[in-house]
Amino acid sequence: MKYIISFFIYISGLISFLILALLVISVTMICKSYKCDKFIKTFSRLFLKTFFIRVKVEGLEKIDPDKPYIFTSNHINIFDVFILTGYIPNITRGVELDRHFEYPIWGTIIKKYGNIPISHSNPRSALKSLDKAKQTFEKGVSIIILPEGHRTRDGNLRPFMKGPFHLAMRAKADIVPTAMIGLYQIKKVTSLLVQPGKVILRIGNVVPYEHYRHLNTSQLRDLIRQKTCELLEER
Repeated sequence: MKYIISFFIYISGLISFLILALLVISVTMICKSYKCDKFIKTFSRLFLKTFFIRVKVEGLEKIDPDKPYIFTSNHINIFDVFILTGYIPNITRGVELDRHFEYPIWGTIIKKYGNIPISHSNPRSALKSLDKAKQTFEKGVSIIILPEGHRTRDGNLRPFMKGPFHLAMRAKADIVPTAMIGLYQIKKVTSLLVQPGKVILRIGNVVPYEHYRHLNTSQLRDLIRQKTCELLEER
């Protein structure tokens, strides 16, 4: 029965994605990407609804929607980007694996939207991407980045990479750790099955630059990972 449910969910999601994607591409061709942010957030939320994913946000009162931050989160599956983009109220752009920009339709959308490609295999290219992310941040745009770099295979938090924290230090950015709870039960990277369900997007306390400026990159990485673990373990 769960396979039949999953099949119809995929059909619903695919049809809605194609329709919404064409609208997004059209809108981003007409207006500058920052001006169509509300439309992209609406698109992200509608897309999640077609997969029968309900999202509850906790901790919105901790952030200023008009201020740029670096948002970090755990990395679970293909729905991560839609949840974070759709439900974080700030203007945001994501740092995303470079090969995603080669995908049909999706690659066009994220290019038009202004997401930033990053390589996991080319350190020099990755540094250029972090420079571009810093420039985007300095324009008042928040950056979403997933420090694990790869999706979890077992539901547990993977080790964090240092790159996001080099970026935070260079940009002198306040960091907001976030965590998504319940998404692994909806879609595992090791399975094609999708089950309807509820996700909690939990926003942690802001970590101001002034509070971590004395740390080195490894210490900052470990601090944010620990805060992410605490968000995942909250009841």
